Amino acid sequence: MREIQMQSIRAIDRAVDVLESFTYQNPQQTINEISKNTSIAKATVYRILYTLERRGLVRFDKETNTYQLGFKFLGYGDLVTSTLDLRQEAVDWLNDLYIQTGHSVIMAVLEHDAMVYIYRKETPEGLKVASFQGPRRPPVFGAFGYVIMAHMETETLNTLLSEPIPQFTPNTVTDIRTVKHRLKRIHEEQVYVETDEAILGVTGIASPVFNSRNEFVAAVGIDGPSVYLQGENLQMAKQAVLATAQNISRKMGALIL
Repeated sequence: MREIQMQSIRAIDRAVDVLESFTYQNPQQTINEISKNTSIAKATVYRILYTLERRGLVRFDKETNTYQLGFKFLGYGDLVTSTLDLRQEAVDWLNDLYIQTGHSVIMAVLEHDAMVYIYRKETPEGLKVASFQGPRRPPVFGAFGYVIMAHMETETLNTLLSEPIPQFTPNTVTDIRTVKHRLKRIHEEQVYVETDEAILGVTGIASPVFNSRNEFVAAVGIDGPSVYLQGENLQMAKQAVLATAQNISRKMGALIL
């Protein structure tokens, strides 16, 4: 972000605080909850929400007496992702991966302290397993999260792992030593497989993408039913995911042997 010597506009700062209080964990909130989460007075929150609702940025649910983000953000999301060079450079390879494997294809990036899917292509039939494009998940979620964590700076990773790891399913590994061992393996193998730990019945396979400075920029891969991703099918899918990540990295200018 640019460094500009200028004071921000307080009203806009507060409006952004209200919008950012809506998260994957808290997609719907009452005025009281928003006020508590933002430390903004309820009267001020009400005025902000009134303005945002009038502009289509939030919507009010009369049945639950809660607010949630408005549909206008879908258009903004499409606009942002359409201008991402990474996504544009990767889309052909991601489509090829979709055709090769027949499973849902995802590209995920780290945005601040959360993982965000910037590309998602679901299978037309069968199990729907991938998150919608945009919603934020914790970086410890699934194969894509592990690949992202494996390429975090040490200080950032240690801060993340200082908090308890959420138990997404009964199979989720929460032991820090085991997690760190997995992250080391990802660096060595450049591909990671996770089964039933993020979502029961779902296997994720992810691999890292690098830019022209050989910096990590994204995790790409697939999600599919665990019952199908076994044995030879799993090995073929792993190779396809790894090859896709390497091809995208080369297109981004990375040096891949």
